[in-house]
Amino acid sequence: MSELLNVIGLVGNSVLPIFVFLTMFNVGLTQTMEDFSQHFFEWRFYLRMLFVNFLISPLVMWLLLQVFSLSRPLEIGLIIFSMAAGAPFVIKLTQYSEHDVALGATLMVVLVLFTSAFIPVALPLILPGIDIDGWGIFISLVRQLVLPIFLGMVLKRFAARFVEKIQPWVGKLSNITLWVVVVGILIGELEGLLEILGQGAILASVLFILVLCVLGYFIAGKSDKDHLQDLGALGSGQRNTAACMIIASSKFSDIPEVLLIITIANTLGIIMLVYIAKYLSKDNDESNTETA
Repeated sequence: MSELLNVIGLVGNSVLPIFVFLTMFNVGLTQTMEDFSQHFFEWRFYLRMLFVNFLISPLVMWLLLQVFSLSRPLEIGLIIFSMAAGAPFVIKLTQYSEHDVALGATLMVVLVLFTSAFIPVALPLILPGIDIDGWGIFISLVRQLVLPIFLGMVLKRFAARFVEKIQPWVGKLSNITLWVVVVGILIGELEGLLEILGQGAILASVLFILVLCVLGYFIAGKSDKDHLQDLGALGSGQRNTAACMIIASSKFSDIPEVLLIITIANTLGIIMLVYIAKYLSKDNDESNTETA
C-alpha cells in the first residue's frame, strides 16, 4: 500500500512543472498588451492590492501562527502560502463573479511580477534559520511564472490562428494537470495528511483565506461599480499555487509537509473562492465571453 501511495505522489510531483508552465502559458495565450493597457489607469487599486498581498497577508498569517501551535514544517508551508500572490485562477474567479476578465488578468500579472521579486527578498528574512538562495528563487520564479506568460502573448500576437486552435486544449490540460498534482500529492502523502488533521493547520488556512478576502474587499477601494472590491477580495484570497509549489518542491523537497499543507490550503481556497465569486456575481450583469 505504501509503495502505491509513493507512486501516486511521485506522479503528482512529476506533473507539477508541467502544470506551472501550462497555467502561466495559458494566461499569455488569452491576453494581449491591449487588454492590460486599458486597465493601467487603476494604479491606486494595484497599490492597494500590493499592500494587502505583500504586507497585510504575511502579518495576518503571523498572527494566526501565534494562535495555532503548529509544527515547523506546517508553519513554513503556511508562511510561503501567505507570501505568494497572483494566481492564474483569479481569471477564472473573475469570470465566475461576472467582471471584466482583462482586469482580473492585469491584477494577476501585477501580483505575479511582485511575487517574483518579493519572495526572494522576504523569505530569507522571515526564515533566517533556513538556508535559502534568494537569487536562485528569483530566477526560478521568473523562468517558470513570467516567461511562459510572455511566450504565450508573443504567440498570440504573431500566430493568432495557431493560438485559436491550441488555447482551448492548453486551458483544459492546465486544469487537468492541476488536479493531477493536487490529488497525487494528497493521496501520496495520505499518512502525513492524517497526521495534520486536528493540528489546527487546516483551520488556520481557512481563516486566513476568509480574512484576506474581507480585507481585500474593503481595502480595494470603491468605484462606480463594485468590480474593484470584488476583485480585491478574490485576488487577495486566492494565493499563487504555482509559486508556492515551486519553492516548496525545490527548497523544501526533504520536508514533504511543507508542500502538503500548501496543497491542502490551495484546494480549500479554490473551493471556497468559487462559491464566494458566484455569490459576488449576484449583483453583476456584466458577462464575459473569453475563456481563461
